[in-house]
Amino acid sequence: MVRNFLIIILITLVASGAVNAQQVMYYQSFEDTSRLFQDYVLSNLDKGDPAGTSIDTLKTVSWYVADAGSTGNHAAVATSNYDPAVATDDWFVTPAIRLGKASKLSLKSLSLTEGKTDTYQVYVSTTEQSVSGCLFNNAAGSFSSSGSTSFTTNVLDLAAAGYADRVVFIGFRLNTASGGDKLAIDDIKVTEDSTQFVSLTFMVNMLKYKIDSLFNPRQDTVDVAGTFNNFDGTKSILSIVPNTDSTIYAITIPGFLVGDRLEFKFRINSTWHDSICEFPYGQPNRIWVIQKDKYTYTCNYNDERATFGIPENAIMEKVKLYPNPAQSFVVVDYPESVIRIALVTLTGSKVMNMESLPGVKTSLNVDKLAKGTYIMLFYTRDGLAGSKKLIKK
Repeated sequence: MVRNFLIIILITLVASGAVNAQQVMYYQSFEDTSRLFQDYVLSNLDKGDPAGTSIDTLKTVSWYVADAGSTGNHAAVATSNYDPAVATDDWFVTPAIRLGKASKLSLKSLSLTEGKTDTYQVYVSTTEQSVSGCLFNNAAGSFSSSGSTSFTTNVLDLAAAGYADRVVFIGFRLNTASGGDKLAIDDIKVTEDSTQFVSLTFMVNMLKYKIDSLFNPRQDTVDVAGTFNNFDGTKSILSIVPNTDSTIYAITIPGFLVGDRLEFKFRINSTWHDSICEFPYGQPNRIWVIQKDKYTYTCNYNDERATFGIPENAIMEKVKLYPNPAQSFVVVDYPESVIRIALVTLTGSKVMNMESLPGVKTSLNVDKLAKGTYIMLFYTRDGLAGSKKLIKK
């Protein structure tokens, strides 16, 4: 079954074009316990031996996901009660988060033992996902939490703290000196009031792969992996679009700017295996240059064509190869914006690389190439524009 993606799912609260729209740029509810702290950095710097904790895992890790509060929801939990007593220094650091001009961080915290008080700090790293990156800057906020049955919400203005328009990693540090026990942190959320960001919708039709028995909607998943999530599609699993007979999948992700250049591929079951991945054997990624009011990308799985004209697709429509299949030579006709052409095998090995002459047809000698299928890559000054298949007979 397609899994409900609850951790780090990025959703739009209101239409991206609305005035003073608020977007959720990042959200961690800790409810997807199958992933726990996937993509986080955890660090236990105090090396203390927890005393009297019922959560045995806290003896080996700095933070753990467990039930917390009267509602029974899950939260990140750490302990500050050690025997012998030591000053607590336990961290977890988020993956990269893109901030805007008015980003705010909110989170909930709760000390799990009545009469105990824990203190913690929030740090922001602008360089890397690490404790050292966080400690390069002063703490952005310091908070305390006392034993209660309900969580307390704290808010931190990240823009006012000097982190507007940055890509950051946010670190949470339990640093209770003494007298605490166990602290829970939940519902970490970064919101943006600025309208500079847009939300993008990725849609892919799996019908052909379903017909060919290469995809089973009841068992398989679809994700999108690209430059915006470090090519880890497990962070961006698509959901079935209602009333589409289980063939169209979509996800909406906020936090992009007009002009951003994305490279990505859709995948089945979060694997790069060449038998089911889009454009396998080293073929190029999909490319999407974000243009104003063009915020939806729709395509068929493993089909290069998209439903709107992005610059790369427009360029490739003007590229012609003939004859194809080719026996001894092939003529390549391309627009002036193409500055370089490369030819690679299906396994990604490069067999030809040449600078192109603007607006001039090029005849390539392929007589000595082995019979088979090749991929011809076309580059502009902005990078890879697209590819064409060439068959050598």
